[in-house]
Amino acid sequence: MASNSTLNLPAGIECHGLTLRIVFYYRGKRYRESLGLKINKQNIKFANSKRETILYEIKIGTFCYAKHFPDSRHAIGKPASQTISEAAKLFLQSKSHDVRRSTFQRYEWVLRDFCEVYGKNRSCGTLSPRSLILFKNELVKDRTGRTINRNLVTINAFIAWLYKMEYIEKDLSHVLERVKESDVDTRPFSLVEVKKAIDSSYQLQHKNIVIIFAYTGIRTGELCALAWEDVDLENRTIHIRRSTYVDRGLKTTKTDKERYVDLMPPAVEALKSQFLLTGSLPVAEYDVELPGNTFRKEKLHFVFNPKVVRAQKCSDFDYYGNRGLGRMWKSLCDNAGIEYRNQYQLRHTYASWMITHANVNISYLAQQMGHADITMVAKIYGKWLTESNKKESDRAWQELEKAHIETLK
Repeated sequence: MASNSTLNLPAGIECHGLTLRIVFYYRGKRYRESLGLKINKQNIKFANSKRETILYEIKIGTFCYAKHFPDSRHAIGKPASQTISEAAKLFLQSKSHDVRRSTFQRYEWVLRDFCEVYGKNRSCGTLSPRSLILFKNELVKDRTGRTINRNLVTINAFIAWLYKMEYIEKDLSHVLERVKESDVDTRPFSLVEVKKAIDSSYQLQHKNIVIIFAYTGIRTGELCALAWEDVDLENRTIHIRRSTYVDRGLKTTKTDKERYVDLMPPAVEALKSQFLLTGSLPVAEYDVELPGNTFRKEKLHFVFNPKVVRAQKCSDFDYYGNRGLGRMWKSLCDNAGIEYRNQYQLRHTYASWMITHANVNISYLAQQMGHADITMVAKIYGKWLTESNKKESDRAWQELEKAHIETLK
């Protein structure tokens, strides 16, 4: 490596390994900061110009260490403004170890769209209520209210992070307000339709899948990840401990909470039937992703295995994916001659049956379905709750009328 004298470096510019660094005094203390630039004439000229700027800012009292060297351990003050795309990369890096893969992927595509629409090369300093409202006008085009609101949660978290990291002067995360969402598309199947779907299946495993969907109300990913280690036929319960990604891979449940689901007789019989198909298959070890990008090992053999169906015996997987179940359900609907609604409507079917026919306690239903409280049940199934309440009112009067008659005898 050439020496300083050979290169004729200006005062305050040094070689540090294969790169250049600047030397200056600030508040009576000597500092050295690497620029990470290769040693050549052009970079030496740049380094000298940067040092002169720093010295001038120190002299007039405007020097901000963090603006010039944001990654330095000596950095204090507010960092220099970043472009939106640069800041988004830093935000994603900060989240990469905190959230699971599916959430991180959603962060990536939401922020990619935000950068493209807002302007990826625009400075974070250009963010303002007005600029964000203009962005929102573009965001709402051709998107449902639910999608818009999910995206806004991510974007507002990013904006709040920008303020926390001092890339912007004000917290603007409250500017992008949620939009009104349309009601959830709940179109449950009737008892007749479910029976037709079951009867039209030529595969016993497919019949059992439909019965478990309709008589437990568990989510698609939860059914895919259900293992015999979770099934207790003696006590008529299943332990919901995990779910699947759309593209396969195991994770904890949507709410990260485990729950027990009670089995009604049709579900018990379906699982007994299914045990003859998959109960003796070998156990294997799988990684289950936990919150915080960590994993646990579990030894499992799955209740529903695509390999026991002749057409899928060469499958690379021992459990179904969401898309595979979707194709199976579409085929059953076509064969049965019933109006197609996706298999998630079987979850709504279970809820509507429990409310309108069984008149179950709403808190019990929320627990069975894995909701944190009754709020979501009331929001999604309000129509059937109203009908059920009318029936309950009639039943209450019948009981009260009996009491009146007995009292007045």
